[in-house]
Amino acid sequence: MRRIITITVGAALALSACALPARPSGMTTQLGSTPSTTVVKTSYPSAVGALQPFDACDDLLDWTIEHALDRVGPYGLDTYGAYPVLDEVFADSEGALEQSTAPRSPTTTAASGDGKVLGTNLQEIGVDEPDLVKTDGRHIVAVSGNTLYIVSIDGDRLKLRGTIDLGFWTQDLFLDGDRVIAIANGGYDVMPLAEDSIDREFGVVAMPTPVVSVVEIDISDSRDPELRRTLRIDGRYLSSRMVNGAIRLVVSSGYNGFAWAYPEGGGLRAEREAEGRNREIIENSKVENWLPYYVITDHEGRDRITEEGTLLACNRTTHPDEFSGFNTLSLVTLDSSKLSVVDTTGVFADGEIVYSSGNATYVATNRWVDPIVFERGERPVGTATMIHKFALFDRGADYRASGAVPGYMLSQWSMSEYDGYLRVASTDTPEWWDGPESESMVTVLATAGDELRTVGSVDGLGRGERIYSVRFFGDMGYVVTFRQVDPLYVTALSNPERPQVRGELKIPGYSAYLHPVGDDALLGVGQDADLDGRTLGLQASLFDISDPDEPARIDRYTMENGHSELEWDHHAFLHDPTTGMTVFPYERWDEGKAGSSPTGALVLTVTEDGIRETGVVSHDPDGSKWWMPIRRSLLINGNLVTVSEAGVMVSDADSLRTIDWVGFNR
Repeated sequence: MRRIITITVGAALALSACALPARPSGMTTQLGSTPSTTVVKTSYPSAVGALQPFDACDDLLDWTIEHALDRVGPYGLDTYGAYPVLDEVFADSEGALEQSTAPRSPTTTAASGDGKVLGTNLQEIGVDEPDLVKTDGRHIVAVSGNTLYIVSIDGDRLKLRGTIDLGFWTQDLFLDGDRVIAIANGGYDVMPLAEDSIDREFGVVAMPTPVVSVVEIDISDSRDPELRRTLRIDGRYLSSRMVNGAIRLVVSSGYNGFAWAYPEGGGLRAEREAEGRNREIIENSKVENWLPYYVITDHEGRDRITEEGTLLACNRTTHPDEFSGFNTLSLVTLDSSKLSVVDTTGVFADGEIVYSSGNATYVATNRWVDPIVFERGERPVGTATMIHKFALFDRGADYRASGAVPGYMLSQWSMSEYDGYLRVASTDTPEWWDGPESESMVTVLATAGDELRTVGSVDGLGRGERIYSVRFFGDMGYVVTFRQVDPLYVTALSNPERPQVRGELKIPGYSAYLHPVGDDALLGVGQDADLDGRTLGLQASLFDISDPDEPARIDRYTMENGHSELEWDHHAFLHDPTTGMTVFPYERWDEGKAGSSPTGALVLTVTEDGIRETGVVSHDPDGSKWWMPIRRSLLINGNLVTVSEAGVMVSDADSLRTIDWVGFNR
């Protein structure tokens, strides 16, 4: 086993056409009388203004010093509870296939020998997303713990070729030809505090600063994978995308290099003196204190630094009109062939979630809410999510426009760009707010100059509930809300200025992931529930959506006391539209049926006609009954390939008979 020697200090942190059966009883389909269409000709009230660029480094330094002097105190900068928190981030894409108006299954597909390859389940066709397993039909690369495993597949036979210790924990891999790119929050560097703050009795006190690690591994000789380059960036890794060899990396970074003064003893005088010294530190700061740094190390031959510097140029950095904190959110374009920084653009904000479209990047920022609102147990009102649009080109991105929508977004699935418009699903209270007042909405925005202008919206969805899943395809949108029952709302978006709810279906439980099946059906996977909203176990529901006004559930599958990783990670889903084979992991809270595995991969046949259980695949190669949870499923050369922390298994797609197995050396 080869081992990567990392330069980080500290532990790595682990910071998705026959006659239809009669509709079962107990379900109601009704037109959405409660939701209402609202046509808005101007931008959403309180929308954030366009991002402002810095013309020069002096401007950036003046801006940061001015805002820092307003916030510095006897213990340094107050970095909590004072700024808006970025809730959604998008990374990128380019060259994605034009969206069709019909439902489709955007799973990575590639030719491989006599058969096809279905790999990572993607939101957008042509926009690759990182995952813990990747395949090109010849190799399967997977991470288990800190180790990268390279497994070759020839027909229906597997062979473990090589391994390499990454030195950090990750679930984000890209496979690009003979290169694997692994990305993670790779550790913490240590920044000492001021001399006066060192505790002599207990040793040196240090301030950890997060570092992003990106490594390039050459697997051209799969038996002996080699570390080629390492990129390290100040900050925290959020997400990434890859198209045509260009990786778009999203990083959130804080200020750096400050050794703050602290009060020497108690009392107001000590605090005032420490604050005075900290103000001097701010006034004497440099641009480099406010922008992230990066270092690229080449490992061929002897280790040597080949590139380093400040990640963001001053004139490629922007800020909102409304102060949004000192963290910089960087959209970094990397060339995967040599792991070099090609372009970086950034904004003073922070972020968590990534959405990718074919031609733009959208950075969405939640407007700040005074913490005292939550301390009083009050419902936050007037919340809004600001959205910044970046136009993408071959090897970079430029800021284009800004706007806002009410409330909070759920995930990357809450946004979808189609035909020049951005559709956004949001709930006016955050997911952790459990109150009866919430409602959800779909907002449509268009780019007008430097403004993302709201042109239409429909609100009143799921009053007293919040969004659990969203799926846009073509000019339709599907929104599931839940608190006690599961309303599925069908929204028509063909007229962006007059979006409307066409139909509504209320059933027990909820769907946490939605996937199109053919042209007229929608599969939802989530939880069954009783009428009081108490969840009962895994549920897969098949909806007939051929008539938008009358959506109907035509079939379902349930597993008592079961749940699936798919409910929070869409990468765990596999669907072959040609055969209907549908696979996703499951676990049960009890042992289930006698002799059955409490964990594995559930295999269903899902077509527009219904759901049929094919069986389960489990990883218990030695018969010890220590079943290992299956994380991912692939389709290679007509065979089902499943991956767990224990190894890789090839099964016959029809009978699910085990054909081959290779274990990871743990």
